[in-house]
Amino acid sequence: MHTNVRQRDSEKTSFPDPLLLAKELRMLAGGVVDTSTLIYLDRISLLGRVCSCLSLNMPLQVQDEFGHCPAGCKVVAGCNGLGADGAVVRMAQAAGNPVFSDDRLLLMAARSAGLSYYNTLMLLVALLLQEKISVSRYQKACSDLQRIAHYSDAVWAVGSEVFSLYVR
Repeated sequence: MHTNVRQRDSEKTSFPDPLLLAKELRMLAGGVVDTSTLIYLDRISLLGRVCSCLSLNMPLQVQDEFGHCPAGCKVVAGCNGLGADGAVVRMAQAAGNPVFSDDRLLLMAARSAGLSYYNTLMLLVALLLQEKISVSRYQKACSDLQRIAHYSDAVWAVGSEVFSLYVR
């Protein structure tokens, strides 16, 4: 879970220390993915790359929402009777995995459950830090993501801070 967190009182949103976040992202091996992140990754043409670099698990409910299970992802049965968001949180809790989502409500639920969580921007940073994509591919993906993602300026700033640690 994120440690040494800064709190922005006006937004009531926690942002991790960039150095600690970079360390977490270098070590990130996988997690439980939500439909929103699958959609974003698909739209910026990095779904296949992420699936080949990180272990992505998803509940059946997410597969149903997305329409298929991308190559390299694993559908895990269980979590019957729950919606997709509840199934993602429950699966992540059971496996001790982080949540990958761009759904603000799901991220808040993950935080409330004590889980680590990352959005698509942070997955891009992870690929960069792990040297799975080039700086130019990262920058193109971020540019593409800016056209479709609804992140706050503060979220983009955290991504920029972690990126700047990489390119120093």
